[in-house]
Order: sequence, then structure tokens, then C-alpha cells
Amino acid sequence: MTKKTNRFRKSGRRRENGQAALFLMLGLGLFLLGAMGFAVDMANLWMHRQSSQNAADAACTAAAMDMVNDANGATNSGGFAAGTAFNCSSSSTFAPCQYAGFNGYTATGLTAGAPSTEVAVSFPSSVPGVQDCSATPTPSVCTSAGFPANAFVRVAVTDRIQSFFVGLFSGGTTMDVGATATCGAVLSDSPIPILVLNPSASGTFTASGAYNLQIVGGPQRSIQVDSSDSGAVNFNGNSGTIDLHLGGKDQSGSDFAVTAAQSQPSGGTYLYGSTGGWRDPRPAISDPFATLPAPSQPAAAPTPIVVTGTSATAIGCPAVGCAHYQPGRYTSDINISTNGPAGLAVFDPGIYYMDADLKGGSHSCLRPSTAAGDGSGGTMFYFHGKHTVSVGSTSGTLTLTSGGVTVFDCQSTANKVTLGQTKCIQSGTGATVLPPNLVTAGGLIGNVLLGPCQAPSAGGTNYGDPLGTNDPLGEQRGMLFFQDRSANLASPPTNQPSWSGGGAFGLAGMMYFHNTTLFTDQFSLGGGSATTTFVVGDIVTDKLDLHGTPGIEMDLNPNALYYVLKASLLQ
Repeated sequence: MTKKTNRFRKSGRRRENGQAALFLMLGLGLFLLGAMGFAVDMANLWMHRQSSQNAADAACTAAAMDMVNDANGATNSGGFAAGTAFNCSSSSTFAPCQYAGFNGYTATGLTAGAPSTEVAVSFPSSVPGVQDCSATPTPSVCTSAGFPANAFVRVAVTDRIQSFFVGLFSGGTTMDVGATATCGAVLSDSPIPILVLNPSASGTFTASGAYNLQIVGGPQRSIQVDSSDSGAVNFNGNSGTIDLHLGGKDQSGSDFAVTAAQSQPSGGTYLYGSTGGWRDPRPAISDPFATLPAPSQPAAAPTPIVVTGTSATAIGCPAVGCAHYQPGRYTSDINISTNGPAGLAVFDPGIYYMDADLKGGSHSCLRPSTAAGDGSGGTMFYFHGKHTVSVGSTSGTLTLTSGGVTVFDCQSTANKVTLGQTKCIQSGTGATVLPPNLVTAGGLIGNVLLGPCQAPSAGGTNYGDPLGTNDPLGEQRGMLFFQDRSANLASPPTNQPSWSGGGAFGLAGMMYFHNTTLFTDQFSLGGGSATTTFVVGDIVTDKLDLHGTPGIEMDLNPNALYYVLKASLLQ
């Protein structure tokens, strides 16, 4: 019985052989099918995640660029109002929605249980890691309260995709893939070109006759015209020259850039060097002085007087005399036009708060005094309201005689403003580096004004070099002319800034003529020979006109001095 039973048992085991292997193969097969399904879902998810991130980045950057354009004076350029959140399913014409669509994400609105998409745009008040510009040390990218009012934008793309194997566990047939991007219209420190700010008008940079504008040094973009009008640059005359062959940080050539799609104007000569050229269209550059505060109204200035003898020589005048001006508030015009000692006006360092005009008439000469003044090292003229500067074509030609002998000639190299007086710092740490052509000339002649080097000795806003002694070119001169940017001027205003001269002149400092509402300030600039007529600084204005037959050399700083708005992808 035992033998028979054992025989049956052995026979049964032989009949069950291979069943375990079958179940093992079935289990492995199901596992592999699951893994493949999971892999398909994950690959699909990863692909959609990458695609949605690309769309979020593109939409976010487009929104930030439009925010920069709006801050520069454009009107609702992206179709949306910065600060008001929206979804693209109901706002498909807005710029960020268009760019999301270009990248495959035309928002349909999310539908439960079905593949669908949504692009949500919001405007956070802050972004971790982005500092205020007042932080120490000064950050290279930062924000300043109120400029612009809404600095950040965040785009969130939600892609609801079909799921397969994962749905067996989640109980659903779709899963959401998310991607976000955060951008900003943030301030970035940058060297600045000659900058024409009007965002839309024609003829914002004009020139006529035998103009000769030479740019030396500065950023790669020597001239930037922000207007989107195809006639923004309007040059008349075949004898004019725009010479940028020594522009740029390496002085190997620089660019003339226009926001509009505009061909280089015909006629005239354009010299770009080996690395420069005409560039259009190019993004606009924002006002670099937007966060620089206007000065507060000071006490009335002392009454100007004509000084002679040792009182005159003590402030850098000839003994025959000069008119002595000191900082403070002026409610009557400073009008220099008398042929005689009163025609030579010298200005002590400090802030001249002009509730009046600064005028240079015939047979006049404007010069910096050698007095200490407020300790800033130079003068800044702030033109309040509708007041401005006007220097005529015969200004800068004064001669003074004593006993029939010429003792002072505004255009003579014998009476130049020396290189030592032009420098902020003579030697050692932060010593001022002057342009080679100015060094060769040995100084400045004609009308000469020098902007401040640093903050006043008693403290206050620094209208001088924001880099101070850390400027790689040494401490340079800062704001010379500052037009009230909030004045309610007529359109066009009747009192426009102009600087001419029958001969050479020298201006060391920044010239800033900008109306933040109307963009109607037009600065007219004329000059003499470009070999002796220098602007060591920059021009930022709504419109720029080179009039007469100006020959001017402008020496720009290639270092990152001021902040301009840029669209940046932050996160």
C-alpha cells in the first residue's frame, strides 16, 4: 500500500511540474507590462514638463519685456495691465499668452478628466534673492521701490495630459504637469550710451549740415534711439559724419542702435570700426537716472557780484575781474551777456536750483571757479519747472583787455581750464583718467563747466561718480544739467534746452533732459572743432538735435555706472 501510494504521489508531482514557472513568467510579464506603461507615462510626463517649462519661460520673458517697454513710455504694449492677474484661456491676445501659444500651449482652460491646458499670469510683490538697490554692497541686479510699480511677473503653465498605467492607481485618466517661471523688469547696473528716450515719435535724433560727432570709449552700444517709429533717426546733408570707430570698451568700434526697424539713413559718413555697426531693431534702454532723486529746494543763493583784484584771482579769474556765482536757489535768470568783467561768470561748486533760466549770450564766458564751494568738486544745475539752459552761438568768445592789452581770451589755450582742474583726483587711489585727446589738447577752452565729483562735504545726495574711487577710470564727474522730469510742460514745450558756441567748449558731466510723461524735452547741441570741443560724460534726453555745423567729441565711460531696466528670467 505504501509503495502504491508513493507511486501515485510521484506521478502527481510529475503532472504539476512547470506550473510554478508558468506563474512566474506570468508575474514577470505583468511586471514588465506595468513597468513599460509606467515608463511611457513618465516619459510622456517628462516631455510635457520640458515643453511646458519652455512655454512658461517664453511667456514670462515676453511679459517682462513688455513691462520694461511700458516703463520706458510705451502704452500697454503687451495688452495687459501689470499688477492684474489673468488666465490666458480668457485673455488669449495678451503678449505672454501669445508666446505660450507659439510654444505649443494655447490655453483652453482646464477640463476635468480630459486633456486641457491653462496659462496663469500673476504679479508677485517680491522674489526671494532679489535685493533692493540700496543694499550694501550694491547689487548688480536689484529693484527700487516704485520703479516700475510692478516689477515681477510669474507664469504658471498647467498641462493636463492623458495617463495610462498611472491611472490604474490614481483612479483617474489624466494627470497634471506643472511648470512656472518668474521674471522681472529689474534694474541692472550698466554703462550708458548717448540715449534718446522718446518711445514713439519720428525725428527723435536729427542732424543737419556738416555735423561731426565722434564717440570715444563707452559701452559697445554708443548711441541708442528708443523710438519705434521708422523715421526716428533723421539726418540731412551728405557732409555729416557719425564716427564710432574708437567707440566701445576696447575702442575698436561701437554700435548705433535703434528700437525701430529702420535702415541707416542715406548720405553722410558712418565709421564703425572693426567691431561696430548700425543695429536695428534693438530693445529700448530705460532711463538710467530714473531712481536718482531731484534735489530739495535750498536757501536763496547770495547775490552775484563782480570781483576784481585779489578777490578775483583767488577764485581763478584774471585780476581785471569776473562775476562770482555761488550755489543756492535762483528765482531770476542767470543771464551772462555783458562784454566786460561781468561777462566772465565763474561758478563755485554746489547745486544751483534754477527757478529761472541759465543763459549764455554774446561776448560771454562760463567757467568753474577754483573755490571749494560745497566740497563736491563741481556744479550741478537743476532746472525746476519749465526753466532750462540756453547758450547761444556767440557765447564763449569773450575777451577782456586792460590798458589795451588782452588779459583774457575765452577761446585761447593761454586761458584754458587745465587738466589738473578738470580731474577730480590728481593722483593715488581713484585718480581720474582723462581721455587721450583731451590730454593732448592740454585742457578745455571756451565755455567750460564741470559736474560734481562726489557728494557734498556736509553730506547729501551724490550727484558725482556713483562708483567713486572704485571707478576703473578713476573718479569721474557726474550730473551737470538735470531737467525737472515731472514738470507739466506744454506739448511741445516752448522753452527747450540748447547749448551752442561760436568756437570750442568743454562740458564734463552728464546732461539729462527728460519729461517722464510727455517725452518732449529736446536738447539742441552745436559746437566747433571736434579736436577742441569735448563732452566728457553723457547725454540722456527725449530728443536730440545736432544743429549748425557741430564738431564734438564725446568721451563715454565704459564702466557700469547707473541702473537701467532689463527683462530678466529670475526663477
